[in-house]
Amino acid sequence: MRFLLTLQYLGTRYGGWQMQANAPSVQQVVEEALGRMFQQDIRIHGAGRTDAGVHAEGQRAHVDLPFEIPSRGLVLGMNQILPHDVRVATVEVVADDFHARFAATSKTYAYRIWNAEVADVFAADTHAHVAQPLDVAAMHEVAQTLVGTHDFKTFTVADPAVSSTIRTIQSIAVVREGHRITLTVTADGFLRSMVRRIAGSLIEIGRGKLPADALFAEARWTAPAKGLVLVEVRY
Repeated sequence: MRFLLTLQYLGTRYGGWQMQANAPSVQQVVEEALGRMFQQDIRIHGAGRTDAGVHAEGQRAHVDLPFEIPSRGLVLGMNQILPHDVRVATVEVVADDFHARFAATSKTYAYRIWNAEVADVFAADTHAHVAQPLDVAAMHEVAQTLVGTHDFKTFTVADPAVSSTIRTIQSIAVVREGHRITLTVTADGFLRSMVRRIAGSLIEIGRGKLPADALFAEARWTAPAKGLVLVEVRY
C-alpha cells in the first residue's frame, strides 16, 4: 500500500530533510521509525527538500508499506518511535503511481520575524530576530512585484542545479501581529534559498536600506534558516 504522510518537524537539530552522510536528517529518522515498525528497510520520498535548520508544518512524503495497516495505527505507532521534534500529523492511502514530489501543484512557505528590540526566548528557534523597527507596509507593497512568472535566478544560489530558474509566485503577503511579522509565499515551486533571499531583501527594504526598485537586481541577503517553515504542499 502507498501512503501519503503529512509531517511536522522542528529543523533545529537536523541537517535538512534529505538523507546525508555528515548530519542527521528528517528523512533518516522517519525511515528509521518505519524500519523499526516493519522490521525492514523502507524508503520515503518527500515533496521537497528543506535545508538545515528549516522547519515544516506540512511536509508531505509518500511511502510503500509491505502490508496493510490502519491509518490510525500507523500514525500512533510512528509517533511513539519518532523523536520529540518530528511528528506524523496525518496519513492517507494514495494510488500506487502517486508521487509526493511530482504530483505537487503548489507549495506555501512562511518566513517569521520577531521584530522587537529584545528577542523572545520562546520564538528564538522559529523566528529570525530583527531589533530595528521594520516598515511592514513597504515590505508588503514591494513584495507584490514578485507575483507572477519571473526568472528568480538572483534569489537562489550560484549553481542551483535546476533546468530553469523561472517560477510562478501565486501570492505573497507580509503582515504584522504584534512583534511578529510573517511573510507568506505560495508558488508552483521554489529554488534553493529562494524564500530566505526574498525575506532578506524585504527586511532590508523594511529597514529603509534597499530601494524598492532594486529588489530583482540585488538579492544578496539570505535570512537565517530558523525563520523559515514549509506550511503546505497542495495536490
